[in-house]
Amino acid sequence: MSIDVIFLGLDGVLFDTEALHLAACNAAFANAGLSIRWSLPALRAAAATHGYARAIGAAISGDVFAKDKERVAELHADKHRHFHQAITEQPLKALQAALVLIDDALSAGGKICIVTDLPAASTSALLTGCFGADVNSLFTVVSGSANFDGAAGTGPYAHALNAIGISAQDAIAIDTAVPALRAAEELGMWTVSVAPYGNEVVRPRQFITFEALNELQASPYTPGPQTRLELAA
Repeated sequence: MSIDVIFLGLDGVLFDTEALHLAACNAAFANAGLSIRWSLPALRAAAATHGYARAIGAAISGDVFAKDKERVAELHADKHRHFHQAITEQPLKALQAALVLIDDALSAGGKICIVTDLPAASTSALLTGCFGADVNSLFTVVSGSANFDGAAGTGPYAHALNAIGISAQDAIAIDTAVPALRAAEELGMWTVSVAPYGNEVVRPRQFITFEALNELQASPYTPGPQTRLELAA
């Protein structure tokens, strides 16, 4: 087996977006007239299950507010607006360790793809704000607004692999959120979980390297549904 393609999430993988997601969630709570205000650990707890882009839904899942679909949709939309405004006003730089992984993978002849549940407009803003015109040369596939909840074999990973002609066993997905990792696992891909960082305020410096990914592929371990390698980011 080989590593022909690496799928990267954006939140907590290629960019450190936590502070912006936290501010956007709290602004949306305030605009909706809700008394909820999240701390960083609360955001991380929600993001671990729902992903950062959809984390705000965890705050109202058991609330009467959640029964009003129109208000829920507006809450999500308002949160996305605040987040998008923040990344367009001050573009983020990619995390250096992730850039090293990208360079090493490309030098080895691999492909890098972006699949994220962030809205497509925010996905584009993050990538172009950081990479400019190099986005198309660096990334073989860029997919925002991804839905990871569909039936196995029908989601964004399956479509991307089919488009570039690579089998699932030769692909690795690196992400922070359970829905994305589960979708990759169900397709038969290798997965690396870059979990949210608990109560620690300072982001750890270590990150998975391309050499470590190759060692993982060379091991007797066989990937399968509900199995993933847990690593600190």
